[in-house]
Amino acid sequence: MALLADKSAPTVGCLPTPISYTPEVNDTVQVIASNDTVQVITQIVRKLEEAMSKKPKRAKQKKSSTAPVSQVDKLINMANYQLVKGDYAAAVETCQRLLSYLPQKASQRAEVLDYLGTAQSMLQNFPESYEAYTEALSINPRDAQLWYNRGMASRFTARAGQSVRDFERAVELNRNPELTERFAKELKSSLELAEMAIKERGPDFTLDQLTEQEEHFQRGLKLMEDGKWEEAGEAFQRAIQMGDILPQPWGNLGICFIMQERYDEAEAALKRALEIDPKYAIAKRNLAALPETRRTGPPKMVGMSDPFKETKLKQSITFVKE
Repeated sequence: MALLADKSAPTVGCLPTPISYTPEVNDTVQVIASNDTVQVITQIVRKLEEAMSKKPKRAKQKKSSTAPVSQVDKLINMANYQLVKGDYAAAVETCQRLLSYLPQKASQRAEVLDYLGTAQSMLQNFPESYEAYTEALSINPRDAQLWYNRGMASRFTARAGQSVRDFERAVELNRNPELTERFAKELKSSLELAEMAIKERGPDFTLDQLTEQEEHFQRGLKLMEDGKWEEAGEAFQRAIQMGDILPQPWGNLGICFIMQERYDEAEAALKRALEIDPKYAIAKRNLAALPETRRTGPPKMVGMSDPFKETKLKQSITFVKE
C-alpha cells in the first residue's frame, strides 16, 4: 500500500479537532494580468502560429543559445494571447520555452514569469504559480500586481501569513485606482484568516512567526517531493516546535521516518497526529499500513493529497491595459 502525504496544512486549528481551511467550489482564484489590445496581438500571433506549424528545415549552422529579439517579442505576445483565449496549458508551454532563452534578470523575464504564474494559477498548480511569481518579484519587486498575484498563490498554498505580507505590499505600491478596492478586500480576507491562526497558537504568537512556521511546512513538502526524507523531517519538526496544534506536520513526519526505516519513530509521529485529530484519515491509513511496511520495507512511491488541486475552484483573470 502506497503512503499518502498531506499538502493541506490547515492554517487554523484548535484542539481536539482542527478547523481546516478547506477549499470550496465558491472559492475564487482571482489574478491580474497585463494586456495589450487583443485585436493588435491577434494578427501577430496568428502569423506566428502559421509559421510555427510548418515543419522547419534542419539548419546547418550551430544552434544559437539566444532567441532573436523579434522572436521573443512574438512569443510573449503569443503567451498573452493564449491567456486571453483561456488556453492555459499552451501558455505554460510558451512561457517555459521563453524562459529557456531569457537572461535571469531581464525585465522581459519578469513579464513572462507573471504570465506563467497566471496560467499555473488557472490550472490550479499553485506551488508552481507561487514559484513563478516569487522569481518575478526578485526581478521587479515594485510591481503591485505581482505582489497581489503572489498573495493569491500564497493563500492557495496554505501560506496565510505570507499572503498578508504580499497583499500589504500590493496595497502600498498600487497606483491604479481601479484595483484599490480589490487589493483592500483581499488583504482584509487574508488578515482575518491569519488572525484566527495566530489566536489558536497563543497570545504571544506573531504574524512573522506564522509565516515562518508555514514556510517550514512548505519546505518540508518540497523536500519530500525531492526524496530528501531526513531534511524534510527536520523541516516538519521545526514547524511543530513553533506550535504543536496541527496533525499534518506529524503525519508527514511519520512518512519521513518510514522512508528512513525508522519505524518506531514513525509510529509515534502518526499516533501523535491522531491525538490531535482522531478523524485524520491519512494518518489512520498510514498507521494501518505500518505493520506490513515493517516487514516489506518502505514503498517506492509516496502520494500527495492536495485539496487545492483536487477541488474545482472558480477562476477569474482581470486584464489591465498598461
